[in-house]
Amino acid sequence: MSTLLENKTIMVVEDDADTREILRVALEVAGANVVTAHSVDEAFKTYRQAPPHAVVADIRLGMSDGYALIKTIQETDAEYRGKTPVIAVTGFASPEDEQRAMAAGFNFYITKPFDPADVVAAITKLLNLSDDTVA
Repeated sequence: MSTLLENKTIMVVEDDADTREILRVALEVAGANVVTAHSVDEAFKTYRQAPPHAVVADIRLGMSDGYALIKTIQETDAEYRGKTPVIAVTGFASPEDEQRAMAAGFNFYITKPFDPADVVAAITKLLNLSDDTVA
């Protein structure tokens, strides 16, 4: 078992059960403790109770979206923690969509279908950057 993400909690917010499971397994294999949510409301509650080290969120989530989620994460971070890296995952990829996601504050933009190893690598990179700035 890899330990790239050992002692890190990663929240996966994805309304598609198969994609959520793929991400959960890939992150757990990398050593992470994974918390999942299938909706923005569920993610809000979980995030406020126990903020994770990073979040992987689908941009389109049923009646809401990842933009509402990242706004709440940023507001909570400003009040309590600093900065939580957030990776956008989407099946509706376009250059405009990527620009909007990055402008909204997502740190990475990954399109579906994706290689789960790319998500693990992005989180690892973001957390190492965060750790480097703290040290």
